[in-house]
Amino acid sequence: MAIKKKKNKKKINLYILGSVLTVVAFIAYGIVYIQSEISKSIIQTKIADLGEMQKSITKDVVIIRKNVPIISGREGILTKFYNQGDRVPKDAVICKVQDSSSGENDIAILTRLNIQIDDIQNNNGNYSIETENRKLQNDINFLYMDIQEKIKNGDFKSIAKLKAELASLIGKKNVMEDTALYENADIQTLLNQKKELESKLASNNIYLRAAQSGVISYYYDGFEDKFSFDNIKKITVNDINSASNNIKEIDGNSVKKGNLLGYVVDNQYYYLATEIEKSDVESIRRDVKLSVIAGDITFNAYFYDFYKDANGKFVGLFKVESEDYDFLKKRKDNVKIIYSYAKGIIIPNDSIIESDGKKGVYVVDEVGVAKFSKIGDILLSDDKNTIVRFSYDDFEEPSKMQLYDEIILSPKDIKDGQKVR
Repeated sequence: MAIKKKKNKKKINLYILGSVLTVVAFIAYGIVYIQSEISKSIIQTKIADLGEMQKSITKDVVIIRKNVPIISGREGILTKFYNQGDRVPKDAVICKVQDSSSGENDIAILTRLNIQIDDIQNNNGNYSIETENRKLQNDINFLYMDIQEKIKNGDFKSIAKLKAELASLIGKKNVMEDTALYENADIQTLLNQKKELESKLASNNIYLRAAQSGVISYYYDGFEDKFSFDNIKKITVNDINSASNNIKEIDGNSVKKGNLLGYVVDNQYYYLATEIEKSDVESIRRDVKLSVIAGDITFNAYFYDFYKDANGKFVGLFKVESEDYDFLKKRKDNVKIIYSYAKGIIIPNDSIIESDGKKGVYVVDEVGVAKFSKIGDILLSDDKNTIVRFSYDDFEEPSKMQLYDEIILSPKDIKDGQKVR
């Protein structure tokens, strides 16, 4: 009887133990299930899409040019043969300076002689100094009346211009009167006089030539020597910071000996100098085309060199070969230099993991399973995102992340093959 009671008690204990284990198993399953569902609900994903990224610095820069000055060799009247920004070859005649005391009168006489000679040679017989003088006097009278009328009405805006025109007409009339003795001269006398005047004008003129090929600039700012090719490695960050755009135009027709008339500027290339950090030096690659944005103008440049200035600060030099930017009329500018650029598939950095030595991401497939997919070549990264190379050929590699794949963000506890949805 005692043995039977012991057996029954043992069965009860086994039943209780089994029940307890069953309950524990159900609780454990429930906990795992709930954790799994919670995990699925908090897993964040993102669609891999195309994007672009750039790294840049925005800096004040100064323009360094190779300038050759054009200096007047005498006092006189300046005649320019090229306009601002015109290209000139080496040895081209840029301008002339003629004797101011007699140059204008001699040119007027030569012009009158040419007309008279042409008229005689073509048997027109229409040229008359008297007629020309009468015409000039009529023009002079009209200008006198116009000036008096404007003064009477208080309109002084154009008075200076009208007076200049009046002075020019009076000068021409005086020349015509001084040369009246040639009116009845024969053709040979006129030709001899023409030859004599041309010889005189030639001896009274100084012709200035381009010492180098380049472009003409009639502007200056006083920084031509400091920011020059010869001084390029001596420029300091303080020089850059203290520079300004104090550009002035070189103008006027009457010049003195030694006057600055302009510059021939080498337009094959010029430099931008700016302060840079050590990190910029390490990031910017040489001999790689960079984009520079100045206002609404974009042009290309190359990182040429860098050095430490006298105060231990870094100066970076960027070589520019483009003429899209008007480097003749500016000395200083604020520009954005884009030194790295990439376009491809953009993915968040926190989605990238490494498995078996390969970088990749977890992609959620059609049935909600996380699969490891390797990524293409990394082109560029910043502190948030990474750009990887994209090619339509990637669609032929099932093991590679594809455009528009759903990738898992922060996949710290995700396993390959795990059901995540």
